[in-house]
Amino acid sequence: MSNYTNIPQHNFLNKQYSRLSSNSTEWARIEYLLQLSSGYTSATVKNIWTITNPHMTSTFEKASKGLLTLDSWVEISLLDENNRVEKVCTKGFEFPQTGLRFPTGHIKLSDNIQPGRVYELLLLKIAVGKSYCLPDKTSMKDKYKLIQGFDSIYLFNEDEDSMTGIFKHDYVLFDNGKVLPCYVIQFEFDQKKEDNLNSPFCDICNDNTATIYCKADEMNLCYDCDEEHHLKGGKLVSKHQRIPINEKPKTFGNCQQHSDQKLELFCTIDRTPLCLYCKIGGSHSSGESANHPLVKISDAYMKSLVESKDIDPLIEKRKNQLAEYLQQIDYSIKEVNKNASIIEGRIYQVLQEALLQLQEETQKKMSYLVGDQLELKRQYDQIQWLESFLKYQQEVLTPADYLNAWSRHIGLRNEILNISNVPQLTIVEPDLRLEGKINVISDSIQFKDINEQQEDQDFIDQNSLIGTTRFRSNIFGKHQISDKNQKLMKTLIQQNVQKDGQGPQLLLLQQKQKQQQQAQASRVFQQLQNDTIQESQINDSQNSSFAQQ
Repeated sequence: MSNYTNIPQHNFLNKQYSRLSSNSTEWARIEYLLQLSSGYTSATVKNIWTITNPHMTSTFEKASKGLLTLDSWVEISLLDENNRVEKVCTKGFEFPQTGLRFPTGHIKLSDNIQPGRVYELLLLKIAVGKSYCLPDKTSMKDKYKLIQGFDSIYLFNEDEDSMTGIFKHDYVLFDNGKVLPCYVIQFEFDQKKEDNLNSPFCDICNDNTATIYCKADEMNLCYDCDEEHHLKGGKLVSKHQRIPINEKPKTFGNCQQHSDQKLELFCTIDRTPLCLYCKIGGSHSSGESANHPLVKISDAYMKSLVESKDIDPLIEKRKNQLAEYLQQIDYSIKEVNKNASIIEGRIYQVLQEALLQLQEETQKKMSYLVGDQLELKRQYDQIQWLESFLKYQQEVLTPADYLNAWSRHIGLRNEILNISNVPQLTIVEPDLRLEGKINVISDSIQFKDINEQQEDQDFIDQNSLIGTTRFRSNIFGKHQISDKNQKLMKTLIQQNVQKDGQGPQLLLLQQKQKQQQQAQASRVFQQLQNDTIQESQINDSQNSSFAQQ
């Protein structure tokens, strides 16, 4: 989605949609989900508008029936021109053929966090169902196509996934009906809520980092100011109890309804911090709330710390189940890789057999060609040998001896022409071809409900639990050719370039050279025929001259 600067839609939202009450449980759920997703407890919701309508809700319920449904945050400032917030609220998203990408989990805002700045997000429900997994860096990026049998595409980023503490999934959806816009949320970051994460400054000089806390003065002090204020300030202040700053008791802050009053009570029914005025004349002074049991907020805080350390047996049971299923997936990954390696070996075996068959057929063709070439070359060399010797005799013999030699030469020449006929060339066509193809197939993938699987699996290695990054790397890691098959492939290639046998050198020639040789053989044959005719004519002429003499 391209950047689009969006003006806060206060008027549009206020006219057509209702706001959630800040005291509602849904408000509390959304704010906590926002803090969890952003990773900041300082994320404070300012406004929430409910934007669902009956038509989109009905469509979503039908489209998402039986499918996995998740929460998704979309930053309004990143919506493109085809999906302005007004249109999304009334008609939903407009989807291109390549789908739209929706994140879940961690929110990564487009701009750096700035305290006091108002941000706007859409909170959606997305029905992802069964997801087809692809790496985010795939070459198919921006050209995604939904695979039959799946409801969405799940993308993962190996770099982000390897970061600790980050929970973030990205899905590509293709159906308007599987996305339900629910809320528009305005929020900001209140830095005061996370002041405890930073070392406070000295309350006196405001320059140095505080190292000491005085309980009597309720002040944060640096070492120099503490010495000046307490050790040199007299006997009374020197007796103040002071502790290291990291042991300073946490404050519960002031009441939201009565900003000048400290929080001192906690309602165990509403689970809400209260001040004394809330009990005397506020929300818990009358009606049903007046009978709610209250406890000291410090006691409630200590109790919550203790309870949060207890292990939830249901959560632990779910974690153990998920760990077992992950082990099953790990086993399946190993088996699929093992099966793929076997098929890879078979493919190289078929390739080797095909190459050997190719070599046999090629050698058979070349044997015909070489046989014809050797015979032609023998006859050609024989004639050249005979003619060369005749030329030698012309240089060394006397005329009388040469005439005698010439008569013998003519006889031998006629003998060659009568006995050694030019052989008929074997027609060998370069018609080798490849028929058939190798198909790698598998049976249909069956989706299995993990709740129906048996709890005890003999093949699970209980001592091995894969991590997320290793799991995904095994799935999407590039399939490497084994060392054995690399050596085999190299040997096969070398066999086609150089043979160890002592056959004719023509066996080493490539296809182009074979064709050239065939053409040359034809030219030699034609030249021999021409030479034979010319020699016959010369002989007839010479014989006629001798007869006349």
